[in-house]
Amino acid sequence: MAKLNSRQAALSRRTISGVLILLGVLLLWRYLAPRFSGDIAVSGVAFALGGVAVYWYGLIIALAILIGYELIVRPALERQKIDENKFSTYVLLLVLCSLLGARLGFIFQNLSYYGEHGREILALWYGGLSIHGAIAAGVLWTWFYAKRLKLDLLAVLDIISPAIAFGLIMGRFGNFFNQELIGRPADVPWKMYVSPDLRPPALASSEFFHPAFLYESILDMVVLIVLLQLARRQPRAGFVFFAFLGLYSVARFIVEFFRYSDRTMIAGLSLAQIVSIVLLAASVVFFALLRQRVPRPAKPKLVHKIS
Repeated sequence: MAKLNSRQAALSRRTISGVLILLGVLLLWRYLAPRFSGDIAVSGVAFALGGVAVYWYGLIIALAILIGYELIVRPALERQKIDENKFSTYVLLLVLCSLLGARLGFIFQNLSYYGEHGREILALWYGGLSIHGAIAAGVLWTWFYAKRLKLDLLAVLDIISPAIAFGLIMGRFGNFFNQELIGRPADVPWKMYVSPDLRPPALASSEFFHPAFLYESILDMVVLIVLLQLARRQPRAGFVFFAFLGLYSVARFIVEFFRYSDRTMIAGLSLAQIVSIVLLAASVVFFALLRQRVPRPAKPKLVHKIS
C-alpha cells in the first residue's frame, strides 16, 4: 500500500509538472508570436532607471544566476550537507570568472571588430559572450578552488553543471532581446522577424529568420532535465559534468546549422561546431575512464572537506 501511494504521489507530481510546463510554453508562445511576426518591435532595453538604461541581457543573466543558485545549487548543497557560506564565495567568483572568460572568448573571435570599436569591449549590456569561453574559465577557476581547499574537483563540477544549463536556457533570451543571435533566412511557421538595422549586411534583403536562440534554449532544457535526473541518482563524481559537456556539445552542434555565420573553419563547419566535436570526444573519453573508478561513497569527501 505504501509503494502504491508513493507511485500515485509521483504520478500526481509529474502530471502537475506537465500541465505547468504546457501552460508555460503556451504563455511564452503568446508573448513571442507577435514579436516573431514583427507586429511588436523588440528592444534590448527593459526599462530606464534615473536616466540609466537597464538592458534585458544583463537583467536575464542576473536572474538566471539567482534562480539557478536558489533552486538548483542550494538544494544540492543541503542534500550533501555542504557549508553554504564557503561554497557561495566560490560561486560568486565563478560567476565573475565565467563572465570574463565569456567576454574574452567573444572578443577573440571578433578581433577585427573590437580593434576598431575598442570602447565596446566592456559594454556587456550589448551582448557578446562566448559560452565555450565561459566554460573554460569556469573550469579553470573551479580547479584552482578545489586544489586550494583540497576538494574533489569533479564533485564540485557536478553540483554546478545543472545550474549552468539553466543559465544557458535563460541567457539565450537575452540574445533574443538584443537580436544578436541571427538564424539563417527561413519561411517556417515560427520564423522570426529581424529589424533591418540588425540584419547582417549579406542578408539585408531578408526579413524572417530561424529563431536559433529558441532552438538552443529548447535543447538546453532537455539537457537540464537529463542532468537533474542523473544527479538524483548520485552517480560517480564527474558523470553529471561530463554529461553536461557532451549533451551541450551535441545541442550546440545541431543549432549551428541554423545560425547565420559568414565564417567557416573546416568542411563548412563553424568554430563552435569544431569545439563542440572536441568537447564531445573528451566527454566520451572521460566517461570511459570514470567507469573504471570506484563508485562514489554515499558521503563524498567533499562534505568532510568544507563542512
